[in-house]
Amino acid sequence: MGAFDGKVALVTGAGGGLGRAYALALAKGGASVVVNDLGVSRHGEDEGQALAEKVVDEIKALGGKAVADRGSVASADDAQAMVTRAIESFGRLDIVINNAGILRDKTLVRMNEAMWDQVIDVHLKGTFLVTKFAVEAMIKAGQGGRIINTSSYAGLKGNFGQTNYGAAKAGIAGLTRVVALECARYKVTCNAIAPVAKTRMTEELDMVPESYAAEDVAPLVMWLASEEAAGVSGRVFGAHGRHYFEYVMETTPGVEREQAWTLEAVGENFEAITAPAGTGGEAAGEDAARARAIFEALPQVFDREAGASWDAGLVFEVRGAGTFGLRVNEGRASFVEGAPDKVSAKVEFDSAQTLIELAAGQLSAQKAFMAGKIKADTMGALMKFASFFDLQAAGAIAAGGAADAQSPSAASEGGGQGAEGPNGEVVGKKFKMPARHLKPSEMIAYAEAVDDRQARYLSEEAEGGLVAAPLFAVQPLIGALEAAMTDEELNADMLRLVHGEQEMIFHDVLRPWDLVSPRSEIASVEEKSSGWLIEVRQRLMREGEVVVEASSALFVRKPSDGTSPKKSNDSKKARAGEEERESPEVVFSQEQVVAEDQPRRYAAASGDHNPIHVDEEVARAAGLPDVILHGLCTMAFAARAAVEGVADGRVERLKRMKVRFARPVFRGQQLTTRLWEVEPGRYGLETLNEKGQPVLTHGEVEVE
Repeated sequence: MGAFDGKVALVTGAGGGLGRAYALALAKGGASVVVNDLGVSRHGEDEGQALAEKVVDEIKALGGKAVADRGSVASADDAQAMVTRAIESFGRLDIVINNAGILRDKTLVRMNEAMWDQVIDVHLKGTFLVTKFAVEAMIKAGQGGRIINTSSYAGLKGNFGQTNYGAAKAGIAGLTRVVALECARYKVTCNAIAPVAKTRMTEELDMVPESYAAEDVAPLVMWLASEEAAGVSGRVFGAHGRHYFEYVMETTPGVEREQAWTLEAVGENFEAITAPAGTGGEAAGEDAARARAIFEALPQVFDREAGASWDAGLVFEVRGAGTFGLRVNEGRASFVEGAPDKVSAKVEFDSAQTLIELAAGQLSAQKAFMAGKIKADTMGALMKFASFFDLQAAGAIAAGGAADAQSPSAASEGGGQGAEGPNGEVVGKKFKMPARHLKPSEMIAYAEAVDDRQARYLSEEAEGGLVAAPLFAVQPLIGALEAAMTDEELNADMLRLVHGEQEMIFHDVLRPWDLVSPRSEIASVEEKSSGWLIEVRQRLMREGEVVVEASSALFVRKPSDGTSPKKSNDSKKARAGEEERESPEVVFSQEQVVAEDQPRRYAAASGDHNPIHVDEEVARAAGLPDVILHGLCTMAFAARAAVEGVADGRVERLKRMKVRFARPVFRGQQLTTRLWEVEPGRYGLETLNEKGQPVLTHGEVEVE
């Protein structure tokens, strides 16, 4: 006996993928199935074959019963006809699975009305029509029934480039809940699933793993269609391959005032309004008390010797738990109620739970930072805090235990301090950052930070409109690069990091409000005698296409053993090679003086807040006389020279640029960038300091 013996099911969009998996599973369980499929691809092209008939043949070959239907769910007549076909063919209708769908992906400003209407018609209107006629038949028969609709992550959480699809799928979730309420008295349940599987709808999406099979989703749908689920209705379930879960909408407790709300009052109470249940103020309970106890314990685990010269006031805002302060001065640390009088840096935690998990060693600080669970307005102060305070020891004290002085938390967080150095086994690991819009203000700020004052980089009113300066692409890519380099498994010591080479390939210019998706991949890890060479490749995607590619070669130095490193023959050969290129036939040169505030301006505009560029104390700890200018800022100076000197001032003509960072650049230095022709469209490039020493070498520029 099968679970669906004597039952009749209608499955829309069942010619392939998920729908086919459902139809076959129902048939194997004993159900008679109406297999509906219009016979078109996800983009609407005719597949040239009767997909529904092929699935019917598969079911019959298994000994089951099925009929085909090629009607459109977006047509009221066709939707009524497929319900009628089920009743006329098999005498009843018990189960409906609304699965039919198409895609017309574009960002909002590039989407036309037809794309919107087509997706809304098939998904939302189609689900409405089939459900309406099916429920009418089920009520008339008086035997109850099961409706299973298809929502999506795009509608429940959002996905860029899918305003039409997301709106339709969100609408289906709402429709599901209302139908469940209206049909409860007729013993008709209505639920929805939001599946992720590799099908013809998702075959071109790299983010959907090949292992996510449609057959893995079918058991959840079968259970919802069975008699066991008679008491389950109005709910939305997720199925990511073999991972099943439920989407739940919750409201926060919020804040109610006796007096009228004002704009200012909303701002003052915003965190309390949005705090989840059980968090915030005195209601925070055990988690808030534990968070406070951790901060109270921190002065006991302060490294007085290492932090002897640090003078700072730190404020920590823990969402839902409160604000806590630390004052560090003259080798001592003390706990402060709220914020200290002098605030050097502010650190934010998204919840008390994040702080507690960090203090318990259950969460990596790097992962928490990259996930946005921790934010800081001054990276240098955050790094010093991690170095001078043993957070795990404080956690142990707060939990009623004793601190383990032998296991400082800073070293146990996977921050690249391990003696084994970077891990080559992570080669091939990929990182995808959230999509984001490029704002005009960001483009203008970047151009000003690198002193590239072409009108087209600074004003939306410029002829041809605002475009980004050449190296601006590193700003949206910085998160993807940092995600790779701070990956816990890679284990790279960021304070021993040197940027070796950078290559940029420009497929198109960037414009305001472009919706871009940054990606990166650890391409190689190679151990050298004095350290490790790591290559990270990055891509900036726009509308599914690569707009800018980048490759960063980064060198992580090995800790010094106290002896002076020997200069290798390779270094001599490299310098000899530079000397051989010192007298090219220069076609263009340009000078640039590094301003006193240039490192800070570039850090703010690029998003690269590595303290070695902005914190003198950190720079000196790394063996440098002063903060150094970001290598990519120096490269941006050179890119300006390339555009102005050999591309007629048109950034669109710059197609590729590659440089090697030979020496650090300090504030106040005068730099000279020189270009010479190698062949038509290809140029050599170098940048020298005022002593004639190269700071950028092996430069290559290609223009069209």
